Amino acid sequence: MSEDPWYAERRARWQPERVRLLLVAESAPDDGGDLANRRFFFDETLTSKDGLFREVVRARYDDPPLTSGPNAKTPWLARLQADGVFLIDLAAEPVNYHGAEQRAATLRRNIEATVTLASSLEPEGIVLVKRNVFKLLNSPMRDAGLRVLHDDFIPFPGSGQQRRFRERFAQAISSLDRFGTT
Repeated sequence: MSEDPWYAERRARWQPERVRLLLVAESAPDDGGDLANRRFFFDETLTSKDGLFREVVRARYDDPPLTSGPNAKTPWLARLQADGVFLIDLAAEPVNYHGAEQRAATLRRNIEATVTLASSLEPEGIVLVKRNVFKLLNSPMRDAGLRVLHDDFIPFPGSGQQRRFRERFAQAISSLDRFGTT
């Protein structure tokens, strides 16, 4: 299954010329049929539900104030892009409303394609976000010669895991040589 064009267009818009840090998450969030309130890491509108984006920016750039609204992400997306930070998802389709078995099957089906995509991006380092993503991709990524920057899972920054995410994410990316900010 290919990615919905709405997500694909936004992801392509913010892809860096050179990917230095690749984040791999589970999937884009399902909008539940509410197209007017779609959200996504690479959409320019910042909402209270953009936990992963908020916590990546907070961990990467010393906890700046973030204000919700249209185009509120634009300067941060530009900065992430300039720094070579990019995010892909294990599943091309949103899985957050799938049952456990369907979710797991969808994710497993996409392992090889995700490793292939990650390899083609040639990142200097990779962060795998969420326990199930880490379990499914850690070994295949390493077997493909890709540099996963952490040896234990990094939780998704929701349900009270924001601080833990920031700490583990910051620790993982600190090991990247020459990873500078603009």
